[in-house]
Amino acid sequence: MNDVTLYISLEQSTAVNSRKVCVGDIAKLFCRNVDIAKEAANIKLFTFNNSKKAQQVITALKIIEEISINIKDIHIENIGDAETIVYYKNIPSEERMVARLKTIMLIIFAFLGTGYSIMSYNGDVGSRELLEQLYTLFTGNDASGNPRGLTLGIIMYCIGLCIGMITFFNHGINQKDTDDPTPLQVQMRLYEQNVNQSIIIDSERNKETIDVD
Repeated sequence: MNDVTLYISLEQSTAVNSRKVCVGDIAKLFCRNVDIAKEAANIKLFTFNNSKKAQQVITALKIIEEISINIKDIHIENIGDAETIVYYKNIPSEERMVARLKTIMLIIFAFLGTGYSIMSYNGDVGSRELLEQLYTLFTGNDASGNPRGLTLGIIMYCIGLCIGMITFFNHGINQKDTDDPTPLQVQMRLYEQNVNQSIIIDSERNKETIDVD
């Protein structure tokens, strides 16, 4: 079996639902010998405690060591990250409902807050006065004499503002116009990478990382 190679690939972070963590739960495995890949996937690495939420950093070297102990005469290659963060969450259904309600409330507050901010901005820059001047410029009539026309201009301004925001963030009604990530998605991915890197560094400094001796 010396010519048998097992490839493992780790991502920077992964989530599990079981306290017992095996190799196959956090790593992608490939081997021409399917039985060896299945055996390696079932190797136990560690177990979380009874807490509802926890995280643990483990290195690729430790995973390779555990596989080598259980499966002899095999060559192992890691083509992924050098370490990974394993997140464990076991949230009861009651708490999930509360979390969903909190999410709905947060969406409502964000919507109202955004609307208030936009109205405050329009008030500060004098958007209504500008629309009145534009109405007089294009029609030659006083805006105060035709409130319906001014109202139509305000409605069109609101529609244009909405379309502009959707276009800027690269989103359509049901799907994105292109496959490119939005500016918000890019920032969220960068934030996630920075958080994961900080967790890995802190775990190594506190000597909490599961690594080879």
